[in-house]
Amino acid sequence: MFGLLRYLKGYRAAAIAAPLLKIIEAIIELIVPLIVAAMIDGPIARGDIPAVIGMGALMAGLSCVGLGFSLACQYLASKAAVGLGCNIRTALYAHLHRLNLGDSDRMGTGALVNRLSTDVAQAQQGFAMFLRLMLRAPVIAAGGAIMSIIVAPSLWYIGVGAGVLAFVILLVVMRAGVSRFAAMQKKLDDISRLTNETIRGERVIRAFAGEGRSKDKFDGALVSHCRSAVAASALSCLLTPAATVVINAAVVVLLWMGGGAVNDGVISSGDLVALVNYLNQIMLALITTATLMVLISKAVSSAARINALFALKEDEEGAGALPDLNAPLVELKNASFSFGGEENAVGGLDLTLRRGETLGVIGTTGSGKSTLAGLLTRFYRATEGQVLIAGRDIREYTDEQLRSLVTLAPQKPLLFSGTVRSNLGMSGEIDDEKMISALGMTKAWEFVSEKKGLDSEVTQKGNNFSGGEKQRISLARALLRDAPVLVLDDAASALDYVTEAEVMRSVRKACRDKAVVNISQRIGTIRRSDKILVLDGGRVVGYGTHETLLGDCELYRSLSGITPRSPDRGDALAASLPSDNGGTKDKAQADGGVK
Repeated sequence: MFGLLRYLKGYRAAAIAAPLLKIIEAIIELIVPLIVAAMIDGPIARGDIPAVIGMGALMAGLSCVGLGFSLACQYLASKAAVGLGCNIRTALYAHLHRLNLGDSDRMGTGALVNRLSTDVAQAQQGFAMFLRLMLRAPVIAAGGAIMSIIVAPSLWYIGVGAGVLAFVILLVVMRAGVSRFAAMQKKLDDISRLTNETIRGERVIRAFAGEGRSKDKFDGALVSHCRSAVAASALSCLLTPAATVVINAAVVVLLWMGGGAVNDGVISSGDLVALVNYLNQIMLALITTATLMVLISKAVSSAARINALFALKEDEEGAGALPDLNAPLVELKNASFSFGGEENAVGGLDLTLRRGETLGVIGTTGSGKSTLAGLLTRFYRATEGQVLIAGRDIREYTDEQLRSLVTLAPQKPLLFSGTVRSNLGMSGEIDDEKMISALGMTKAWEFVSEKKGLDSEVTQKGNNFSGGEKQRISLARALLRDAPVLVLDDAASALDYVTEAEVMRSVRKACRDKAVVNISQRIGTIRRSDKILVLDGGRVVGYGTHETLLGDCELYRSLSGITPRSPDRGDALAASLPSDNGGTKDKAQADGGVK
């Protein structure tokens, strides 16, 4: 928990002042039993009513002063806690943007969202209660013990011993509670993960009539979380009864032994009443602490989870390097990447791509195509070898420099809620004419213009557009970036073959002075590339032109639908593909020959 205090910037004064005000209020509370004792032994014993009223007024005045300090403490503690929560969320949100994508993928969306929302809220609440009450309790307990010694030196050990015993019980229970609340939070992560998967996969679940299975899994996660919560709460429920039993037993013993001491004249009646009051104050302080232990345990557990997320390594930003645009725009020198296992996701990549050249990438599912895109955009950092962009190692660039050199159109496009203009505007300050031109190149202006043009509404995740429409808007956004290197990670996979041919023809014309890496599952999309890279299981199994690979690469032939027994189909395939001038000669082969 204390590791998060570095985010108190701007609220340290309030965080320091709040407990100090609470301590003053506690000291005032400790003075009241002394006044009560003096009132019993003095004015009440003498029957002096005016003196009794005067001392009563004094106690009322002290109570009002204590209330004022308490209210001021509440305000400052709340201000400091809310400020701490805001600072943590801001830092955590920024940290998430800089995280290594491999780490964030392994942790999962549900866990990340829980840490940013639930865990921060619990840490904030725990810190507020700590400032308001947790520092008051030790002052009351220690002050009550000291005053007991002063008031009744012969009986002090009763109250102090009971307080120490109750405090030990609290520490033991709190230590056990932290681990149980941590387990409960982990179960909550599972619920969030299942909820996220269910919402995102609702169509698939319904398509396979999996509502019952999905409900059973969710119910199982809820039952598991419920058991963890009951286990944690059952332990915390022991706190208040245990502390109450200990302190009340001490009161009984104190009254029994104190009554004899009063009869013997060792202490006065007022001192015995003051001693009982101090013991009650100790009891209330410990019971308050017991009640707060639940919140503090949750806060400590949540703080540990937040610190664990902060401890994840961020992607290092380069110091800044001047790109050499006359050098090859893309170079991979024996580049490899592993997600942490023994085998590389991709390995041994060697290639060079100059301005105006296009590299097509194709391969089987899981062959490492998207991993290659991640290496070129520095979403992943090569574990071996080098990735160079514009003559410099990709690690040397700042994030801003790299994004100006390399832009990505992903297979799964994400549009943000707002308008088409606001989504395209992510590429920078661009006028409407260029936006319309980019939408025209990707054949997106046809359906955007039918709505409200650039002001067309985009709902969350762009769910008011089809998959193909989202891909075309996403591709237009990438083209507007005007970076010298364009990475298309199966960016037209949701389009029909005719529309894809038209879109890719426009993209080729617009990117004649760029280096384009075109990743696709379709031969027709990449066959006109200057070079084609064939991947299988993370390894390069073919590299060359379309015609060369048809003769030399068995996997490429199989992806083309051409068997060794019919090599002449290569010419038929070329004749049947969409031409740069428009139409298709053979609708059956409009997909580029892919079966």
